[in-house]
This record gives sequence, structure tokens and C-alpha cells, in this order.
Amino acid sequence: MQKFTEIGQFRQVIREVKTNYDYRGEDKDGSPIYVHDQIYPTLTFRGTVKLHGCLDENTLILLANGEEIKISEIKIGTYVLSYNLEKKSVEVNKVLNVMNEVGEKEWCELVFDSTSIICTKDHKIWTKNRGYVEAANLLSDDVFICI
Repeated sequence: MQKFTEIGQFRQVIREVKTNYDYRGEDKDGSPIYVHDQIYPTLTFRGTVKLHGCLDENTLILLANGEEIKISEIKIGTYVLSYNLEKKSVEVNKVLNVMNEVGEKEWCELVFDSTSIICTKDHKIWTKNRGYVEAANLLSDDVFICI
């Protein structure tokens, strides 16, 4: 099993697989020929890099207009409210990528006073007192930022 210390390394491997799959040889001038209109092979991974969605499909997400919708309904280009840890403020951000895949992860439910969140056990949650902590390792005295 190959381990990746950061997601950038994993993404580079995927880019290389796609490039190699698209490569068809060279033209008469020696320039590479790539074909990008085919279906890529299925790649299966298990390991330290989270490849699949980490929140349950019914998790409610707060949009910039104050409306809540299920995370499964979020599309690229949707504007959501998020918390900027550096600026310590709520801001509007445009969704640049979505993941709608089902994975072989262990799930847990985090129960709060008025709501709950179903997420993978390794999903990192920001806490004011300990920084990022995997959901399975949260403690009753952890403090969260809620918007």
C-alpha cells in the first residue's frame, strides 16, 4: 500500500494515471498526442487519504442567503457560509468542488443540544481548544464554532 502524507501527492498520482492513459504516442514532429474523450479506468484505493465524502448526504448546509439545503444537493457554484479561521469571521464562499461518492468508512453520530451530525470517524472537526480533531476523538469539553 502506498501512503500519501498530503492530498497533493495523491492528486498528483491521479493526474499521472490520467496523463498516461490519455497518451497515444507522438505525431510526425515528435509532439505528444493525447486523447481526452475516453472513460478512465476505475482506481480503487484504501488507506490514509480520505477519498470519499465525510458527511452524511442529509447533513444540512447553510447557504449565503440563510437557507439550508442537504449537502447532497450542493452544486459547484453554490454560495455557502463558512468560517474563516484566520480572520475569525463568517464569510461567503463559492463551492468549487463536490464529492458524491460512497466509501467504506466507519461512521459516527455527533449529538449536540439541538442537532446532530453524521460523519466519518476520521472527519476532522475544528475545536477552539484543541484545533482539528477527528470526530471519533472528540471530548465532551471540546468547544466548536457554530454559525
